[in-house]
Amino acid sequence: MKSKIQRLAETPTRAGWLKQWIPITLILLLASGLYLYQLGTESLWVDELLSIHRAKSLDEDLSRLLGSRILYHALLRVWIIFGNGDAWLRGLGVLCGLGTVFLTYQLGRRLLGESTGLIAALIVAVSPLFIHHAQEVRMYTLSTFIGVGGSLILTYALESPTTPLIFGWAGMRFLAIITTPLNLLLLLPDMVLFGWKFRQQRRVLLTFGMALLLIGILWLPWVIGVALSSAKFMGGVKVPGTSAPDIGGAKNPGIFDVILQPSRLTAWSFGRANSNAIYWFYNAYSVMLAYLMGVALINLRRSPKLGWVAAWALLPLVPLFLVSQVSRSLWVNRYLLFIAPYICLLLAAGWMGIWKRLRFGALVVALIYAIAVSGGIKRYYTVLDRENWRGLVQTITMNEQPGDVIVWSIGQRIPVALNHYYRGSATIEIKDTLGASDEKPEVEDWLSSLPPTKSRLWLVHLKSSPMFKSVVQEKFDVQTSKKIDELGIEILLLTPRSAEVKIRE
Repeated sequence: MKSKIQRLAETPTRAGWLKQWIPITLILLLASGLYLYQLGTESLWVDELLSIHRAKSLDEDLSRLLGSRILYHALLRVWIIFGNGDAWLRGLGVLCGLGTVFLTYQLGRRLLGESTGLIAALIVAVSPLFIHHAQEVRMYTLSTFIGVGGSLILTYALESPTTPLIFGWAGMRFLAIITTPLNLLLLLPDMVLFGWKFRQQRRVLLTFGMALLLIGILWLPWVIGVALSSAKFMGGVKVPGTSAPDIGGAKNPGIFDVILQPSRLTAWSFGRANSNAIYWFYNAYSVMLAYLMGVALINLRRSPKLGWVAAWALLPLVPLFLVSQVSRSLWVNRYLLFIAPYICLLLAAGWMGIWKRLRFGALVVALIYAIAVSGGIKRYYTVLDRENWRGLVQTITMNEQPGDVIVWSIGQRIPVALNHYYRGSATIEIKDTLGASDEKPEVEDWLSSLPPTKSRLWLVHLKSSPMFKSVVQEKFDVQTSKKIDELGIEILLLTPRSAEVKIRE
């Protein structure tokens, strides 16, 4: 009898466990399918190839341990030990992406309720922008994963400010910062939330201050390097409202960009659509998302914890927006990915607010969202956006012969595409670019400096002037000429016209 009663008591517990975990498990399975689908279809693009190069260089150059993204490169170096294929290398991003989906659910569930957490996790899981970065050998999904993890720990510290929780938060923020320095901006809402909550508890604030100091001390070895590289990257100061090619070339963001950003983070991150109908549909979709966020923000008084989410979502955008007015624009989708989960939580909270008042309206919003996301996912999987470096190298590999020489002249000091994809035995020489010169003597001098060969020479160069082509045809037989438009690169397979033609005499 006793065992029967015990079994009856356990049944509701098991049912509750299943009710809690089945929905998020299904969302994670959906995310897994999306992140793994066509994972290795496109070539690695140049930033991914640079990540691989920097990870491998950790073995040879210990100074790279002070690189601004060291945590990702260190993890990638370990990951490379177990495989070197494109799909495998992108698998690290997939794991971090799945982790972000799960932590978004946990953060939303803890602060805003089970339903809101599930909806936010679903929005993150199916976002074409997030799928793109989950399928990339870059640090952005790891950065977002650690960032959300730090915010989750802080929610516990805000309710129970124990020393282990506060220093646990500090540890996560430090890891996020050495993954992507922009995560420093998360400290702004953290300090506002913690400082306001415990403004009358000096001992707690002192502990928090010590944790902040620890972050600074731990990050000290990287500060100078990050400051110098950031100054070089930003390039200088520009007049607001103008563009400057030497510091990014993009105009500073305006109010329209702010309104469009939730749409870019959740459904359409591909620039202006070719179809006017699609373009205006996504503009209308952006207005709808702005309304959802407005509904969420109106409810801040009723739900103080919603204010925590709003702080993480909005406060980091303020310095990014302001800096982008006077220097290189940082209002770039991948740079804003670290705040995407919090935006998704606000959108989910706004939708739940409508659901409680007008279910038909909430269903219409859900239908429009489903159409928008479906269009974005279709666009992502059917259009190849990444540079085809793999195809470039395969052109050489499939046609090379013993004794061939490869001249790499595309403005890269390190031939990262060759380092990753090329497995042949040809001699490789890196050469400065000629540019679009129309001066015949200059072109002849450049060609005369090519490495000597009696065999064949693969010239990989930036597309140049008619004069260049004319002089090349005088000195060489052009056996193959292939243009790769998305890279702005041309591949020429050349052989000397006669044995008397000598190069680099």
